[in-house]
Amino acid sequence: MSRGFTLIEVLVVMLIIGVLATGLTLSLRPDSHRQIQDEAYRLARVLEQAVDAAETGERIGLDWRPGGYGFRRLDDAGRWQPLDDELLRARDWPEGIHAALLHAPQDGPPWLLWRDSQSPSLLLTLASATRRFDLALSPLGRVTVTERAP
Repeated sequence: MSRGFTLIEVLVVMLIIGVLATGLTLSLRPDSHRQIQDEAYRLARVLEQAVDAAETGERIGLDWRPGGYGFRRLDDAGRWQPLDDELLRARDWPEGIHAALLHAPQDGPPWLLWRDSQSPSLLLTLASATRRFDLALSPLGRVTVTERAP
């Protein structure tokens, strides 16, 4: 006598698989609330690393644009060359994140990150539908990240 699964057993297993697949799909979706915070702190640390490299003698500049950012090196002929270093390569903002430059020197972009023993005064902002972060670069090359109301 052969035994099989009843229709009820098959339906219960399919229901369990459906619930697990839905839960997995929802957990893999990026958390937009946390994503902008991660991007703000990532930019702050990368900008500090670029300023540190510029302070040691490399002529590195921030290449800022609303859709993303990158860093460039000023060559001996006075031309800005893009950096392909993994840390300092050009990056685009993830979907849903908007960026703006609130304050910067008049001579860019790109802005030379170390000149006359200090970094330029920069104020940048990253915003999403629910959160906003301002990033301020100090003359000592440190970045302060402040969350503001959107």
